[in-house]
Amino acid sequence: MGISKPAPRFLPTLTEVVHLANPPEPVSNNNTETDALVAKVMQAVSPHIENQLRELVNDLVMEQLRDLSPRIQHDVEQLVRAAVEGALADMPATSAR
Repeated sequence: MGISKPAPRFLPTLTEVVHLANPPEPVSNNNTETDALVAKVMQAVSPHIENQLRELVNDLVMEQLRDLSPRIQHDVEQLVRAAVEGALADMPATSAR
């Protein structure tokens, strides 16, 4: 466990006011403009969101399949074993030659 440094006694502060050359336009309270802006932003980000969601779901499905694979393989093996044993038990006994 490392020893942490004590916090400095004095922290720097912002002493200069920065003025933007072109301040942004104030946002209107008009619902139509807001809706249009929201629609435009969603249209721009939707493909990116869909790709990320698709990748995330794919990764989760693959992880679940990796976790389930040994159990499914074991269950299939047990079913095959039971089927083979049942088939062998139903076969008429053959005499040794």
